[in-house]
Amino acid sequence: MKNKNIKNIKLLAICIAVGIMFASCLLDDEVTDFGTGPNLVGFANSTATFKAEANGQEVNSEIPVQIIGPSVNKFSDEVTVTISVDPSSTAEEGVNYRLNSKTITLTPDASEDIYEGGIPITIITDGISTPVSETPILNLMISEVSSNGEIVINDKTKSLSASIAYTCPYNINDYAGTYIATTDEFGFYIGQPQPFEVIDGPGENQFTMVNVAAHPEAYDVIVDVDPATGDLTIAKQPAFNTNNIGYTYGELRWEGTGTSAPSPGNCVGIIDITTTNTVDAGSFGQFRTVFEKQ
Repeated sequence: MKNKNIKNIKLLAICIAVGIMFASCLLDDEVTDFGTGPNLVGFANSTATFKAEANGQEVNSEIPVQIIGPSVNKFSDEVTVTISVDPSSTAEEGVNYRLNSKTITLTPDASEDIYEGGIPITIITDGISTPVSETPILNLMISEVSSNGEIVINDKTKSLSASIAYTCPYNINDYAGTYIATTDEFGFYIGQPQPFEVIDGPGENQFTMVNVAAHPEAYDVIVDVDPATGDLTIAKQPAFNTNNIGYTYGELRWEGTGTSAPSPGNCVGIIDITTTNTVDAGSFGQFRTVFEKQ
């Protein structure tokens, strides 16, 4: 029995030693390989949105491209990147956009040791009727890279899906319609979300959400609109009564900001607000609510 135990101990010691040697080899490999991999070229983001008011003017923008990697700071050569348009794109060249060039030459930044640049893109709005029924999508691929150094295309960022978001010229009348809440973080409805009406006024750049909470008290909420951006502001005002939903704190007031956005077939189809919800006893905090036009 004693000899058997000694034999088992020896085997265990050998296994441990082999394990340490194996781990050491892996560690050495990792240290040896660190910093020797290729540099990668790709789009800075996998998605993008190009916003353009459909007023007949052209909007110029850029598609960011960058190179990352362990030895970028040692590069001093120019790198030429070529992109191509994927056939799956629904955006039409010459109708929705124009690419004056499908190549870009990246040069190192003298002070930051980085490679980045932008491919110019022009969004065309002439002849576009809004609201559009479907957002044009431009899918791009990095198809080729030319360099004296070791640079390869990054599989994770070699493609870009860009939405061309056409907005209507500002008109307060576009906010009017029937809406329903699709996001209600506070939970202010008595039951299921109820549709309500948005009407113009009372001011020039204001709209009113009529009995937005569908409570018996029928509170209306007035919203101010920034004509230049579509951003929204809600001055502090009653929005609903908490007694109807079991809180028993009485009247609750909204105060906050938000944004508005188009939806398919609507110049304005989404009202997205974040409000601070307060009662006489104090504040519940901030909550987001999104309303979509029906």
